[in-house]
Amino acid sequence: MFARHVRFNLANFIAAAVIGMCVLAASVVVGVNFAVDHAVSVDARARAEDWATYFVSTLPDLDRLLATGQLDDRQSAVVATATKVGNVFRFKLYNAAGSAILESDTKAFGKDQDSDHVDEEASEVVSTRQSLVSLNDGSNERNMPALYAEAYVPVLNADGSLRAIVEAYVDQTKTAVLFKTSFETLAIGLGLGIAIAFGAPALAFLLRTNQAREVKHRIEFLARHDPMTSLLNRTSFAEMLAPRMSKRNEHAQLAVVFLDVDDFKTINDSYGRDAGDEFLKHVARTIAGLCLDGDFVARAGGDQFIVALTRSSQLEVTATVEAMIAAVREPITARGHRISGRLSAGVYLVQSAGDVEDALHQADLALYQAKIDGKNTVRLFSVEMEVRMRERRVLEQLIRDALTLGKFELHYQPLLDVDSKTCKGFEALLRLKDKNGAYVPPPTFIPIAEAIGLIDQIGRWALQEATRTAVLWPDPMFVSVNLSVRQFAGDHLVGDVENALKASGLPGHRLELEVTESLLMENTQSVATQLKALKGLGVSIAMDDFGTGYSSLSYLWQFGFDKLKIDRSFIMALDVDEKKALEILDTIIVLAHRLEMKVTAEGIETEKQATILAGLNCDQFQGYLYGKAAPAENIAPMLLRKSEPV
Repeated sequence: MFARHVRFNLANFIAAAVIGMCVLAASVVVGVNFAVDHAVSVDARARAEDWATYFVSTLPDLDRLLATGQLDDRQSAVVATATKVGNVFRFKLYNAAGSAILESDTKAFGKDQDSDHVDEEASEVVSTRQSLVSLNDGSNERNMPALYAEAYVPVLNADGSLRAIVEAYVDQTKTAVLFKTSFETLAIGLGLGIAIAFGAPALAFLLRTNQAREVKHRIEFLARHDPMTSLLNRTSFAEMLAPRMSKRNEHAQLAVVFLDVDDFKTINDSYGRDAGDEFLKHVARTIAGLCLDGDFVARAGGDQFIVALTRSSQLEVTATVEAMIAAVREPITARGHRISGRLSAGVYLVQSAGDVEDALHQADLALYQAKIDGKNTVRLFSVEMEVRMRERRVLEQLIRDALTLGKFELHYQPLLDVDSKTCKGFEALLRLKDKNGAYVPPPTFIPIAEAIGLIDQIGRWALQEATRTAVLWPDPMFVSVNLSVRQFAGDHLVGDVENALKASGLPGHRLELEVTESLLMENTQSVATQLKALKGLGVSIAMDDFGTGYSSLSYLWQFGFDKLKIDRSFIMALDVDEKKALEILDTIIVLAHRLEMKVTAEGIETEKQATILAGLNCDQFQGYLYGKAAPAENIAPMLLRKSEPV
């Protein structure tokens, strides 16, 4: 009886112990899960608040963005790198009313999205001014981490009023695993109660401190480095260059080098921004890879880089820079595209301790000269270069002001029929006065206008002004307008011509467009398409300055020119070697006539030249012998009578 009672009590004890252990185990699981969720939420809140503080402090002109919902270039750069800080992989920005302004996935909200919709959680934050955090299981969601927190963080003004709300999506997958593993270990070792009561807060504090340190280090890194290439930024470069310049080694040559990717916009447009970014990373690696101990490199912004080199001589500096240029020319594969690029470089050889910004400016001037000289090359700074650049800057500003203030002029030079000596039309020639009222030579200012990207606007104005003037002339007098190579680079030239004709009412057959041979040497298919479209408007096309370039015969028939204008250098040659010049001119005129083109001789200054060309059956004359270019109001006599030599 006693034995049975003992066995019964033992069985009950074992059963109770098993049940107790199960309850304890369940309690441990529940307790650990609760503690983990709580700790992960607290950690996510802190991460999100730290990140929001970083984001609003680095985003330029936040209030304008909140008001307009439109990103500028500087803001776009911050947004592009913001999700690389901490564990935040997505974010949204709301204004003080809780309306969405920006979403990192699209980098746009504002007018393109339903910005008037007020998010429910954001609305709650508007009311409470307190952060709101929720944990989410993302294992079944596309492109989402297994566990993430969605945290709404208020951004307050100094007076405590709400300025904005940042919604940060924080990847907490690794954090949760770390917390859970740590809590389970604590629970087993110390007991559930002690682990939850004391271990969790202590561990959370340690982890939080470590994570905060990581975020701080990342923010400090981004403050001194370019986030995409990890090179120094311009500010850090200048800080490092200053002591190097003040403690310059007299037995070594310190050089500041500015490098710029030639035509980088073309790479971006052709292959996409992502491929463009990969190419910039390649450039950064290439430049850094050719540096030695003691050299340092920065990304100055966009597609520009700065390098500080110390070499034994100027020759070694130049050799290093040329090696960088050559290495970047080697093609790479990025995003499925084979890309090659070219670099231009400007070098300032530091001669004595001086101002860092002056050194950077002088290297930049040398880079600018390299661009002017055709790109894909290196130029050394000199005092003479600075003088030329200063003069060029003056001309650049003169051109900009002339375009803005309407200071450009068109002068008109007559083109005469050889047989009747009657004026058939005028060539419109662009003129620009300097601040003293003297005319700047077109070969001086037109290339500069092309280089600074204003020739399109100037050319558009010239078309409008020339057609507006010519429509007042007797029919069928025509006006001839020169086109720049750059005007063919876009897709608007045909539209510009069509608009000018419509606005002025000038018939297409009374407009002649002049192009040079250099236009035909690149992208011939695009040029041919545009020339065909222009001829479709009824205008005629003339090849200007024939004989100064390659003068390929294929150009003459391939592009369907209506007129060929012989360069004045061949006319001048009649006074030097008449026999040889005569043979060349005769060949050109016969060839043009066989191809059903009219021929204009430019630069005629003497009766002898006119007589010879008339004997060669030239069709039209142009030159000082028959009149210099003059403002429209001064050409009335030419419109009313036959023109005799003057």
